[in-house]
Amino acid sequence: MLRPLYYVCKIFGLASYSYVADRRNKRINTDYGYLNYMFTVIWLIVYTFGMAVQILTLRRVDIDSKIVFFFTMSYYILLYTSSIVVLVWVSIIRREKFLEIIENISAVDNKLRYTVQEETYMNRNVLFNIITEIIILTLIQCIFNIYSIYLTVSEPFYIIVIETINNVPDICNALIVFQFINLVFMMKQRNRQLNKRLTTWINGTESRPIYLNNGNDRHRQLDRTDDHVNIIPVFVSSVGNTEGILRQTDIHLLRQIYSELYDTTCLINDTYGIPILVIVCCMLTGVVLFLYEGLTTLDEWSERNLTYGITFMLLFFKVMFFCHTATNEARSSRIVVEKLLLKGNCRKECVEELKMFSLQLQAMTNEYTACGFFSLNLRLFASVVSVIVSYFVIMVQIK
Repeated sequence: MLRPLYYVCKIFGLASYSYVADRRNKRINTDYGYLNYMFTVIWLIVYTFGMAVQILTLRRVDIDSKIVFFFTMSYYILLYTSSIVVLVWVSIIRREKFLEIIENISAVDNKLRYTVQEETYMNRNVLFNIITEIIILTLIQCIFNIYSIYLTVSEPFYIIVIETINNVPDICNALIVFQFINLVFMMKQRNRQLNKRLTTWINGTESRPIYLNNGNDRHRQLDRTDDHVNIIPVFVSSVGNTEGILRQTDIHLLRQIYSELYDTTCLINDTYGIPILVIVCCMLTGVVLFLYEGLTTLDEWSERNLTYGITFMLLFFKVMFFCHTATNEARSSRIVVEKLLLKGNCRKECVEELKMFSLQLQAMTNEYTACGFFSLNLRLFASVVSVIVSYFVIMVQIK
């Protein structure tokens, strides 16, 4: 499901995961690993050189406002620094974690019961998000590149090259954000499926258990996420629960599934916490810079600056929205479990298991954070918007 995003990330040195998968499948030798490291080092040199050139270029440009110069310098330093941090963290330090996250999600899929329609619908949603994000990113960057070249056509050639290279770190950061968003979306789908199983028992429509018939493992396999990563097969049990009664084993299995989802959420936070932190700081700095320049400096660059500022704000909103809805989906499990307890028609052993499940839900809270500094939700987005609006109001009053 992440195959299109995987290959685009690999172009920018962000997906060395194929090396890990190939090593596990014993299909390549160690020389391929050195090639991935070399590819990553090349991009590190490009980003480091680009940051130095950009800083020297800004020092030679006459900027009337000291505030604009400060934010411009801060933005480009954060832009290239975030790209370097993302590249090192994802491709070197945490390069095996992506594969582990996918394997954990596959393990959860192996325990949840999917119909063919549900499985197809979930896969299509993820694939649609990935393809849409890549198309939009490509379209926006092409428009910006053409417009920047049009405005600098009378400038020396090296200026045009610098303006083009400046878009590369933006693409790098956007790809990591899209990768993070789609993993969060996949987690939301699994939590929704778990809540759906609990809700069917409340409505009294459960007709079969959710455990798997291990004897049918050899009859079905899912598509692979990439050429070398094996996904554990998902299939529906052929065993029917003719009684339609909630069983202790069913609840215990749901507890195991939720525990695995919680572990996967922690793994996502550990893998993408630092990259998301630096990217969010870079995006917010870019929002303030480009909106301020676009609203106060009315020249040929105003439209581009306003478009950049709005694009960064929309991307920030998308991250907050996906994390907020995924967190709420996980939290709603607690409400469904309490409703099952209030229904009062469960067996004694099921009631005890549900109480333990309720305590587990209180202790294990699925929440996405930026390296633990702040939670990623719509409350943060509202706070950021209010701060930015207050800043612009103050600046207008000073002017």
